[in-house]
Amino acid sequence: MKDALTGALAETPGDGTAVILVDDVADLPLIGAAAVDHALVLVVLAPTVPILDRSMLLAAVGVLAVDCAPHVRIVALDVRTGAEVDDVVAAALFLASAESTTGQIVQVTPR
Repeated sequence: MKDALTGALAETPGDGTAVILVDDVADLPLIGAAAVDHALVLVVLAPTVPILDRSMLLAAVGVLAVDCAPHVRIVALDVRTGAEVDDVVAAALFLASAESTTGQIVQVTPR
């Protein structure tokens, strides 16, 4: 999934996009580190993230977005089990193109 997202988002304007695929709450420092060098940080919560970690990570998105604004946008995809990679990529492209959006979380579920 990360390769598909990185390839699709390679054409985004500005200083580029960092795609952070999160497997658990221990990956949270990666988000802040990516914000140093990129205009857009896309946090992708894998379907395997435990529910407590998922809740904490989703709660952190808005706080990090406010902290990094206005120079860096932080957005997230909450990917659920069974979601199609094409749907995840489409949601990522939408968030990347919505230039005035930060702190937004889009849940991607199976069709």
